[in-house]
Amino acid sequence: MPKKYNYFLFDLDRTLWDFDANAENNISTLIDNYKLVVGDKHSFYQKYDKINHKLWADYEKGILSKERLRGERFHMTLLEYGIDNRVLAEEIGEQYLREMPNQKILMPHAFDVLSELRNRGAIMAIISNGFKEVQYTKIKNSGIDHFFDAVLISEEQGVHKPSPIIFKRALNAIGGIKSEAIMVGDDFANDIEGAMIFGIDQFFYNYKSLPCDGGPTYNSSDLRELLAISSPVQ
Repeated sequence: MPKKYNYFLFDLDRTLWDFDANAENNISTLIDNYKLVVGDKHSFYQKYDKINHKLWADYEKGILSKERLRGERFHMTLLEYGIDNRVLAEEIGEQYLREMPNQKILMPHAFDVLSELRNRGAIMAIISNGFKEVQYTKIKNSGIDHFFDAVLISEEQGVHKPSPIIFKRALNAIGGIKSEAIMVGDDFANDIEGAMIFGIDQFFYNYKSLPCDGGPTYNSSDLRELLAISSPVQ
């Protein structure tokens, strides 16, 4: 019989909120608004995404400041198209962040799973490494804010996942205990290994079906499988 959990810690981006679809929609609109001559929009987004991943990793390590990240990721992408304009890149970066919270696409089945977990009495929190000025609005605008008893943003906490400190704070915030708690996330290093270090079970939301070593407690491409391991309605 599978173990049953009462306390769920969720990552936000690419676990509940469809970051890639929302970001690409946002950037596509910005390309039109700024009349950027970049050819295929999807190819532009792919270049941006690759650059953003690298710079974001530097930000999480404390190598790159938040302010530098915002404009640099667009400046580096625009350079790929021969556009060397830092002022424009900074402006696009700011506009990108202003518009990002207005995007509302969730990952497949996310809303229904959260709703059912809540109906069963699960207590839930979000742990995110994102920027505080956009994460709260994203959660509210996508209609999932009422499911959560706590939201912890790394920027406010002064520590990023995978540090066990932020996991401990999240679990304490919802009055949870380790033996009944599970972390749900798509980022193996930050979400899954972080939960392993902290000492709670993990649900690797592996929607890209990536190979992974280290044996998470659960490895699934479908969030609905969370329902099989949640406590039944009391």
